[in-house]
Formats: sequence, structure tokens, C-alpha cells
Amino acid sequence: MDKLRVAIVGAGMLGSRHARVFHEQPDTEVGAVVDFNPARSTVAQQVGAPFYEDLNMALAHEKIDAVAVATPDHLHRDPVIAAIQAGKHVFVEKPLAISAAEAREMAAASAAAKVTVMVNYSQRFVTDHQWIKQTIESGLIGKPRMIISVKFDTISVPTGMIRSWSAQTSPIYFMSSHDLDLTFWFLGARPVQVFAHETRGTLDEQGIPVHDGLNALIQCEGGVSTNFHASWIHPNTYPRVADGYMQIIGTEGAIMYNNRSRSAEWFNTKGGQEIKFSGPHTADEVGGKITGAFTDSVRHFVSCILDKREPQTSPQRTLMVTEAQAAVIESLRTRQPVMIG
Repeated sequence: MDKLRVAIVGAGMLGSRHARVFHEQPDTEVGAVVDFNPARSTVAQQVGAPFYEDLNMALAHEKIDAVAVATPDHLHRDPVIAAIQAGKHVFVEKPLAISAAEAREMAAASAAAKVTVMVNYSQRFVTDHQWIKQTIESGLIGKPRMIISVKFDTISVPTGMIRSWSAQTSPIYFMSSHDLDLTFWFLGARPVQVFAHETRGTLDEQGIPVHDGLNALIQCEGGVSTNFHASWIHPNTYPRVADGYMQIIGTEGAIMYNNRSRSAEWFNTKGGQEIKFSGPHTADEVGGKITGAFTDSVRHFVSCILDKREPQTSPQRTLMVTEAQAAVIESLRTRQPVMIG
């Protein structure tokens, strides 16, 4: 079988990772790299692919089977819809969109198309998170009743890494997309209502009109209460650019997971245990190649194309994440609870 030829759209920090991972897989190759900035043509050179400043031109001149979209959060809709309409499979970065309307449009287009479309919620493929999912399903802590998710970045992210577009997203999109997806996946339940509040001023004073952080209470089906903290003003002296932790409290016990130490503790009425995880996490270099959950996510995408099946994280299956995120932003605007869906 010929290799699957993939066009990478967006050649920034994450897009360059996409290019490298698709280049390193045995059954895929990079057929084109697309970015409006010609300085990023070096990413195309690194994987031996032609460079274009326009996706439609790439699709017209190259044999392309799939499109990987790694543009900024607010610029996913156009390349995703264009690729679907051109009959190409699509692998799109999280978040699917920053508006419920655009996410629903992409989900509807995906459902109607005869192509495979997948959102890159790669954290489902992290061994640590799979253990949490299996432990919850085993009944070790009873039925989950509350989940607390804390995620934070250093201030270098909104003021440096993504400064040109940080005001067009939010930490609930840029940082907490994975945590929302993981939470709804752990629970096997949909979000139904949101109430959120924000704090701001630090970034406003630096000319970046976006909140410093937010807290969102999200009620899920079955009466499960979840609480998401997302902020990005930690000092740059903090030892990691991104960090956080999660706690799942059940009727008979609790699980605590720490991102930085990759350790989990569980306790129930009979006792408890600490678990230490090792091995590749999201995108670690092993033997000169990127390996980990990001690579496993790409492989899942490819296998779904070959087997003609819907990915675990298709737009249809993960639409609830963007709907919850959009409800958080609406709640911040109205200062009122917002129903989801």
C-alpha cells in the first residue's frame, strides 16, 4: 500500500511536531507544508516536502490524502472545512474551535462526509490517564461524584509563545481542552450546565486584553460536579511552562494525580496505594524519533482511515468539549449560569 500523504497546515511550534511525526511514521509521509509565513518553509525542508502559503494551492498541485491542521485555536474552521470538501481526511488540533457554532458546523460536515476526521485529544493515549480511566471503571473508588482539575502555564505563554494571538483564545481553550475531554471521558457523561468567573489585570496591563485565569463549575449528567481552574500568569521562574493536577472523588474513595511527578494516589475504605508512572509521555524523543501519546494519537487516526471507522475523538464525539468551553466564555460574559447544548 502507498504511504498516506499528509499536508500540514500551520508550521509553528506544534505544526513542526505534526510534520516530524507524520514524516517518521512508516505508513505516512508529508506531502506538503502550508503556512502564510514563508519563513516557516524550513519546516518543509526538514521533512523533504514542498512548501505552500495556501492550502488550496497545495491540494491542487500535490497528491494529498489527509490534512493535519495545527493553526492557532481560532483558525481551525476554514482549513478543516476546505479539506473535508476536498474529500481529504482531517487530523485537527484541539480545541476543535473557540465557538460552539463553528464546532457544530465542523461536526456536521464530518458526519456527512465519507472521510475520517479526528480531533487530537492525545492525552487519552497517555498511559497515566488510561490507568485512571480503568481504575474508575473498576469501581475502586465507587461512583465518581466530584472532579477537580487545575492547569496553569507560566506567563511566558501568553506574553511570548503565542503573544500574537493569545487575546483571541483563553486558557480554557489553550490549556484545559485536554482536561475537559479527559474528565468527560473518565465519567462517560455529558456536561449540562456551567457557571464561571474570571480574574484579570496582569495581562491587560501588558497590552494583552485577555483574562489572567478563570474557574468554571461544570455540572455533568448524573449530578457529578466538576471544577476547572485554568490560568497562565505563573512566574517564569516556575520549573515547568505547564503544570497541574487532578482529583477524582468517588462515593467510596478518591484518586489524586500530579502532572509534574507523574504520580497517582488512590484511597478507599479498604486502604490505598501510590503509583509511579514512567516511559514516554506526550512527545518524548526516543532513539531519534518522537514517541508517546501524540504519536499514538496519529497512529489511531491512520488506523481509523484504513479500517473506515470513527475515531475515539471525532468531532461528533467530542463536540461537548467545545460546547462546554463556549458556555464558560458565555458565563463569564453574562455572570450567570449557562445551560450547555
